[in-house]
Amino acid sequence: MAYSVYDGYNNQFGYPLQHSLSHGAPAYGVHPTEFGYQEPIYAGAYGEAYPQTPYPVYAPSRTVSQFGRAYDDLDVRDPYYADRPFNQLRRRRSSMSRSLSRMGRPAFDGGYGRMSSSVIKFKRKGGFRSGITLGEAMSDAQLTNNHDYSMYDLNADARGRIILKVKWPGYKSMTYELPVDTYDGRIELQTVARRIARACVHFLQDSPDAVASLVLAAYSQLNFKPPDGQFTILAGFVLRTSEKTQVVSLGTGSKCLPAARLPKEGDALHDSHAEVLARRGFIRWLLEEIGRLCSLDGTSYWLSKHEDGTFSLREEAELDMYISTVPCGDASTRYLASFQVAVMAALKDSTEHPERPLNATSRGRDNYSLYGVMRTKPGRADSPPTLSMSCSDKIASWNVLGIQGALASRMLRPIYISRIVIGEVPQDMRETVAVDCARALYARLSHIDGLVAPYKLNKPSVEFTSMPFVHSRYASPTPTVSACNDSLCFVAGSPRESDILINGYRRGVSPKHRQNPKFRPVLSKLSMYGLYDKITKQVGVSDSPHRTYYESKLEAVGYQSAKAALRGTGCPFEGWVVSGQAWESFDVSGSANSLGA
Repeated sequence: MAYSVYDGYNNQFGYPLQHSLSHGAPAYGVHPTEFGYQEPIYAGAYGEAYPQTPYPVYAPSRTVSQFGRAYDDLDVRDPYYADRPFNQLRRRRSSMSRSLSRMGRPAFDGGYGRMSSSVIKFKRKGGFRSGITLGEAMSDAQLTNNHDYSMYDLNADARGRIILKVKWPGYKSMTYELPVDTYDGRIELQTVARRIARACVHFLQDSPDAVASLVLAAYSQLNFKPPDGQFTILAGFVLRTSEKTQVVSLGTGSKCLPAARLPKEGDALHDSHAEVLARRGFIRWLLEEIGRLCSLDGTSYWLSKHEDGTFSLREEAELDMYISTVPCGDASTRYLASFQVAVMAALKDSTEHPERPLNATSRGRDNYSLYGVMRTKPGRADSPPTLSMSCSDKIASWNVLGIQGALASRMLRPIYISRIVIGEVPQDMRETVAVDCARALYARLSHIDGLVAPYKLNKPSVEFTSMPFVHSRYASPTPTVSACNDSLCFVAGSPRESDILINGYRRGVSPKHRQNPKFRPVLSKLSMYGLYDKITKQVGVSDSPHRTYYESKLEAVGYQSAKAALRGTGCPFEGWVVSGQAWESFDVSGSANSLGA
């Protein structure tokens, strides 16, 4: 099998694995840069016994790898194989071939050094007492006497493959099936060692637990903690390639402003749910990244610029979203019902609600037994009504319109979520929640019509993690009876990376200072509009200086066309609730237009 995320860097000695394994010379000598110790570690040095099983020695018909350079790094100039004709060692060309000499970045580069203090060790079951590090395995252990090892010694099956099970504390274990190459029955140990190392790297980079741990590690470094007896929800976005991972934004919170308290100057956030804050933080990161890319001698690892002047994520980059619990709304209907006592469930079933028109939006958890229904926040019936749609509905909308929003779409092609990692779901509920998430986040939009490329219906995978979030409702050793009123937002690399909010405004800012640009939340509509105005001038996108926020959004013609296909008359989200023009008729300075107001 092929692994999509490999990293060929030796963290201990600082050189690519291509350097340490492409030489056949260890059988006859040692490259001076490849050993961290003077005494080599030979097989059996720790007294382990190789398994002697009744399996016969199999001789696979394929004696050299058909997986290309990415799997088989045997150099035909190796003196060990000098007695063999060159044509016997010719590799079959493959579209999967890739030289690891170009992959020189440390594994698990998330910007927070989670793995920097950890040491990966390899241990034979029943063998090494403490194991040996990757550096020792790849550098100090000389892979000599290749002719002494056969398929029998490695317990290979009839297809010439071995099974590798990788475990890591806090992660779900994964099992890999690795091919073993031979020549005249002799094992190519160098290739086997390479494949084992890369399977471990894949395990640490690609699992849903790895995504969760990156966001949790980023959160742990921020100065935020809910008061005792309160909980919060965490969400974050992680960009990932085969060579690098980075947490770009995160948010916490579960509050939103009532409709009666929405400001018309755009200086406060209407919706402070974690998923919404994380998404707005990602949009800000995208705008700032475009600015960095367009600056003098600017470059971006994550974004590419096209001939038409638009930007997009690199083709090989993927976007993961982490949420510490199931998003509110349609996706969590059965999940929340599983925690209700029978008396409360019966009471809700007996409650009569007005007949719901087709494609109408339900308030909170009204009609909670109906699936595929759009809902507003919050879920509690005794809370003031809001104009904010549930997170399930918003994520579903992002799966059509993209994560970048209307303003940024004038410069960015649609960016879609590749994978959603959800925490706090018990093992016995995961199959049910997976079905509900698929329905809520994209399946109910399967009949959408009228989308024009590059817009599409995106279908992210939904996976689960057992990594605990320390400030969740169920992780605290003391009872958590209420949700935290404060929210945290974080944007990687931003001049002001984090804000703490309460009631949509920055915490600690008095009402008389809220109009001061220095004290505005960085994720408010007004602050984001100011950044958009700055970046469009830098990029060269034309926009009238006298336009309002609402009018600038309408200038994104392609985005508005896709939005009409989603929310127009007779469309899947026809009943979508919006605050509307009255709350978006402000200019870059924050002056509200009296006509819109």
